[in-house]
Amino acid sequence: MKLDFAKVHGAGNDFVVFKHPEQPDEFFARIAPSICNRRKGVGADGILLVRKEPGYDFRMVYFNADGSRAEFCGNGARSLVLYAWKEGIAPSEMKFISDAGVHQGLISDGNPSVSLPNPAELKLNISLPDFFFPMHFVNTGVPHVVVFVDNVKTFDVIDIGSQIRYHKYFAPKGTNVNFVQVFEDGKVSVRTYERGVESETLACGTGAVAVAAVLAITRGFKPPVKLDFPGGALNVDFNVRDNDISDVMLGGETAIVFKGEIEIV
Repeated sequence: MKLDFAKVHGAGNDFVVFKHPEQPDEFFARIAPSICNRRKGVGADGILLVRKEPGYDFRMVYFNADGSRAEFCGNGARSLVLYAWKEGIAPSEMKFISDAGVHQGLISDGNPSVSLPNPAELKLNISLPDFFFPMHFVNTGVPHVVVFVDNVKTFDVIDIGSQIRYHKYFAPKGTNVNFVQVFEDGKVSVRTYERGVESETLACGTGAVAVAAVLAITRGFKPPVKLDFPGGALNVDFNVRDNDISDVMLGGETAIVFKGEIEIV
């Protein structure tokens, strides 16, 4: 069986996209680990499906690299906004749906941005006996922990991130984990351990929104907030009132890398 695909990325967070596939979701959950394998497959952090959906420009379906289905992916959504516009699937102002709800996509000067769910389930200063630092939790379509560190460059993101991701406090679904350094000049650097990838990713859109929300509530950051990830910068715009974050829009570097055909055996 041969399938056409496109490789896209948002600030280095990369995906394999399949447009209007005939196969069921379960098929892609099964093949995701082999497709996303960086040595024996195309290589990606996850798989994106563009499915037809009455009343919307499309439905977004997302599978992590391990084949697990996630409710949403911010960089994946931005990537699909660009892809859908360039493929003629949707206009420059589009509306689509995911497992996390309804989203607005916008192309401005060729650059995509996307709306995300309002941050919810905020829990500040979580103290767990296994760790020496406080944590903040917020759900931005998927669960995220935010941890402030002194030196994000040297921090052991994979080991500590894995411990937090699987900690019983966040069971049964687990959580993504963002490690954040705020510099004296106001710049912010972030590294993310991503659930489902089970490693560090070059950028995380829902993580960027989680970090921006925590920065706004705990440190008074005003929108828009720019965040530097290893794969590039992401921009988070929003409204904030009485510690409520709303009208979130995520933007940043996005590109279609290449298109091809893969044979599934």
